Amino acid sequence: MARYLIAATALPGHVLPMLAIAQHLVKQGHEVRVHTASQFKSQAEATGAGFTPFGRAIDFDYRDLDKRFPERQRIASAHAQMCFGLKHFFADAMAAQHAGLCAILEDFEADAILADTMFCGTFPLLLGKEREDRPAIVGIGISALPLSSCDTAFFGTALPPSCTPEGRVRNKAMNVNLKQAMFGEVQRYFDTLLARAGLPALPDFFVDAMVKLPDLYLQLTAPSFEYPRSDLPASVHFVGPLLSPASRDFTPPEWWHELDDGRSVVLVTQGTLANQNPAQLIGPTLQALAGDRNILVIATTGGPVPPALAANLPANARVVPFLPYDRLLPKLHAMVTNGGYGSVNHALSLGVPLVVAGTSEEKPEIAARVAWSGAGINLATGQPGARQVGDAVRKVLGNSTYRQRAAMLREDFACHRALTGIAGALEALVQTAAPAEMA
Repeated sequence: MARYLIAATALPGHVLPMLAIAQHLVKQGHEVRVHTASQFKSQAEATGAGFTPFGRAIDFDYRDLDKRFPERQRIASAHAQMCFGLKHFFADAMAAQHAGLCAILEDFEADAILADTMFCGTFPLLLGKEREDRPAIVGIGISALPLSSCDTAFFGTALPPSCTPEGRVRNKAMNVNLKQAMFGEVQRYFDTLLARAGLPALPDFFVDAMVKLPDLYLQLTAPSFEYPRSDLPASVHFVGPLLSPASRDFTPPEWWHELDDGRSVVLVTQGTLANQNPAQLIGPTLQALAGDRNILVIATTGGPVPPALAANLPANARVVPFLPYDRLLPKLHAMVTNGGYGSVNHALSLGVPLVVAGTSEEKPEIAARVAWSGAGINLATGQPGARQVGDAVRKVLGNSTYRQRAAMLREDFACHRALTGIAGALEALVQTAAPAEMA
């Protein structure tokens, strides 16, 4: 039995994958402690793990971010808003996160710490005096791999990779210039906070450091859904996607049989967080496909169905707050999504082609990978018009190339079992005190 400390940035897209890992490790007989915001306490304890909440300074509900950081809403530029978040949500939490880890380690002698990509509290452990006697530290790649490379454009530009001589010249210039021009201020902010704590500056660009500093970095996808990099560090391994657990006690809605009536089934979802305004993607999709007798549209809202949406639902559409993916996705012919990493990977693991419309966070990079893989269409906007969505959906349904490419990804995904791979990598890492060699 080993002891694992799992630390997660207090956002659902970061916490939930880490809790799935926690549950699996508990079932394997390991002792697990979860460290994140107190609002996730019941979910964490439901995995069988112990729980220690964040310290008061950073223990707040992610839904209150606008109240906690009202000045962010007054920033006009989306890029400036992003930099504000990187500094004041992620970097500023570093000291308190580090203190929380150290306090836990006093009475919980962890063999390894697992942290999601953006959990910065491990930086002081990786850079400081504790380095020689600290536990192993494992990064979990819960979204598209952001690592700079001679073969890829700067992360965030959503440009396709290129390993040609000309492409590498482009990549080098972009990586050098944009790191400084776009995020130089954020880099200096991280380094200033580290210096105040008596620690050295980050040895790499802060995003690269999140991937390269841990002893092991496990990316939650298959290699075929990530840009190839000839300079990929040996510590980075692909373990496959984390899929939703098998649903229990599922009571299908009364219209469930319609999913097998011969029509093409299309799901539209705006994900976990960006579902406050269904007019962004759900509305245009319902409007675009309304009246098409060959298509059945399923919309999931992630919360209560807005009355206006239910009142104006087309005859060929059904709307519900939630449906378990393990039951619904095998019946789909296409999926319209804002580009959440988990949903996209789950769909591709079943060979479902995609139409992606997302512009927040890292979603443009995820959408770009869908287009690069050939398994779907990137609309390159977060709020497409009905005609734009309709044309893309019909193209995906009518052109077998998208389904063929999605099927090829499904075959690659089938070669990986994320939870099994993670457990095996941890066991090898703990036993050897060095990154595990994985196939």
